[in-house]
Amino acid sequence: MEKVKMNTKKLKYGTVSVVITVIVVAAIVLANVILSVVAGRINMKIDLTENNVFNISQESIDYLSTLNEPVEIVTMADETTFSTSTYVYYKQAYEVLKKYAVCSDKVTVNFVDMTKNPTYVNKYSQIYKGTIDQYSIVVSCGQRIKVLSINDLYNTEIDYNTFTNRIVSSKAEQVITSAIMYVTDPDPMKAVIFSSAAAGESNDNISSMLEDNGFETVSIDPITEEIPEDTDLIVINAPTNDYPSELIDKLYKFLENDGKYGKNLIYTADFNQKSTPNIDAFLSEWGLQVGAGMVAESDGNNVVFNSPYAIASYIPDTLSDTYANNIAQKTLPVISYYSRPVNILFETSGIIKTTPLITTNDTTYVITNEMQEAYQKGEDVNPIYAAQNTMAVSAKTTYDENNKEVSSHVLVVGSSYFFGADLTQQSYCNNGDLFVSAVNYMTGKTDGITIVAKDLSSKTFTASKTAFNVCFIIFVLVIPIVVLVFGVIIWVVRRHK
Repeated sequence: MEKVKMNTKKLKYGTVSVVITVIVVAAIVLANVILSVVAGRINMKIDLTENNVFNISQESIDYLSTLNEPVEIVTMADETTFSTSTYVYYKQAYEVLKKYAVCSDKVTVNFVDMTKNPTYVNKYSQIYKGTIDQYSIVVSCGQRIKVLSINDLYNTEIDYNTFTNRIVSSKAEQVITSAIMYVTDPDPMKAVIFSSAAAGESNDNISSMLEDNGFETVSIDPITEEIPEDTDLIVINAPTNDYPSELIDKLYKFLENDGKYGKNLIYTADFNQKSTPNIDAFLSEWGLQVGAGMVAESDGNNVVFNSPYAIASYIPDTLSDTYANNIAQKTLPVISYYSRPVNILFETSGIIKTTPLITTNDTTYVITNEMQEAYQKGEDVNPIYAAQNTMAVSAKTTYDENNKEVSSHVLVVGSSYFFGADLTQQSYCNNGDLFVSAVNYMTGKTDGITIVAKDLSSKTFTASKTAFNVCFIIFVLVIPIVVLVFGVIIWVVRRHK
């Protein structure tokens, strides 16, 4: 029987091919395992959106680097619901949440499906007495906890065509970062909102901005209740009537703080207010005065909403290291809407120093009720054109036992409309950012940050016909042909070895 001769050449190449194939497959499997493990700690995705809506800002990243305690973020929903969602707001929230774990080894992000694990929330029963529902986001650090709803991550407005709320922008990063700030601060600053028919209207948006910046807020009626001793900031929002002298005395006592100062007050005016001589006398001692009438703009280039009472002004460079220190985009305007003028009575007086924060152009004027009545009667009205302040602050400074400056502040804003959600939650103006930055500087809250809401409106990518043809030729014709030619060449070379 003739012995079959083994083709050692084919065996050699066949064995090498098998070995190479096994190595490549093993390498791919190993790479997938490694990538799956590190994907939660390394940012492996590229955000090509205009405003990086699927990333978190450098401000948040810098804050995360200061964390000393572990923070846990748990979303009460199946991760697949978020990660595969075609709804852009869910997808954006998911990507933003994941970035916190990527950017800090102190933060863990988990997803718990409450339908499969309904008892998971019991772990929080000792530190949280509220309700945790499906899609709640629980941020905790030790014994401190903050529970958010999915709706807290978005800004909404009423669609008057359907009379339903619709999402207009995302504030996911702002809310999550603020929640982390809250749970990692064992002694958060406390703000009191004066709220009653006489003491001032409640402003939920002011409360939200303060809470998002790590403050604890509470509303009181100062006519019948005492100001808590641990209060750091009082907010008075457009009181309709004047304050009795007893309440004015409480304000003096609060700001003096037994000569230690370090307390702060925010006062907003309104064009519908009645006469307030007691409040006016109090503010005048701090060098500030809310004038009569409303500020109007004669130059159409400086107005928004097609209204002479909606005036766009800009933050002066002199505030960059103080009251505007935390603002990321200082070139955006601040909009004064239906604002009364805030007059500065003196620049300095003893230990008191006043500072204008927002000043209009010299094309503005103040229109009073008398001027409006005269105009309606057809009489001549000759306004005086001059720059007007619509926001100003006064500081009374002393020194503590360590010879360190300590100040009490009174911030006056000419209109409560300044804090409307339609202005403070939008990315085209700096109303919200200036408010938060000024409060941070006044209270010495150095870890405060401001984050602009992100518009997730889809933008279409368009390419010219020439660009389309070039891409078509390269990816549909050239690359496949090159790959095919190289494949044929390699096959022919190996065939003739």
